[in-house]
Amino acid sequence: MTDSTASASVATKAAIDKAFTTYDIQACLYDARRVQYLQEAINKTVKPGDVAVDAGSGTGLLGLFAAKAGAKRVYCLEFNPDFIPVIEENARRNGLADRIIAVHADATSHELPEEVDVVISEVISAGFFYEPQLQITNNLRRFLKPGGAMIPMGMQNHVELMYAQEDIYGLKLNFDTRFTELDDDRPLTDSPQYLDNRFDAWTDPAIRGRARLTAMTSGRANAIRIAYRIDFAEGISGDKPTDFLLNPQIIFLQNSFDVRAGDQFDVSLDYLASNSPLEANIAITPIKA
Repeated sequence: MTDSTASASVATKAAIDKAFTTYDIQACLYDARRVQYLQEAINKTVKPGDVAVDAGSGTGLLGLFAAKAGAKRVYCLEFNPDFIPVIEENARRNGLADRIIAVHADATSHELPEEVDVVISEVISAGFFYEPQLQITNNLRRFLKPGGAMIPMGMQNHVELMYAQEDIYGLKLNFDTRFTELDDDRPLTDSPQYLDNRFDAWTDPAIRGRARLTAMTSGRANAIRIAYRIDFAEGISGDKPTDFLLNPQIIFLQNSFDVRAGDQFDVSLDYLASNSPLEANIAITPIKA
């Protein structure tokens, strides 16, 4: 096997590993509050005669919203081949088959056949972990017409130190990360912003996040919590968790330590967007008084 073939195989495996399953796609589809945010943003943004792309299309839902809002053509890019006929059939059943073009494609590298007025892509989780939102928007923004729009527009990520409950079901589960908040979780510091991204601007997927934290209360810090806010369109933003979106990422630290109210810490987070939080390099440095 040549080096180029080996590299291609690794890239293909990485892409396959990030393909959404039927479970993921249906979880997005039936998260009514998530859908409401995105439908409102699409209705506010898409104009009659626009050309749009819906990346990570799943069932084609957001692309169908764009067509109903007046788009004359919508490219629905979906990496899971099982959902291409689903998108096409949903378009047919809604009388939109003449405006929906379902494409089996990797949206992080796909070359669109024309410029578009609107790029729609929401494959987002806290800190850009797990999902390739940045890689997708970095690619597709190249095809955006001057004055075109991205949905969502941008995202801000915040970080804080916390005590995260370690015991559940009679077991100590304090290695893997989680997005579910438990009864004994307690924040210990303020929650400053460490990332502020607009999706119409190229963003290096090699994240280097930096923030200074101030302890608001005393306790034992054993984790960081990353929360985020999404700007879906002008005047449409959200930071409260829905069923599948806007949930925080809680990452356990290798070593816990005591925190006193008033203490300050510098935190650095270095990782590749779309990777697991377990691969992140996280450093907490106390600031001496």
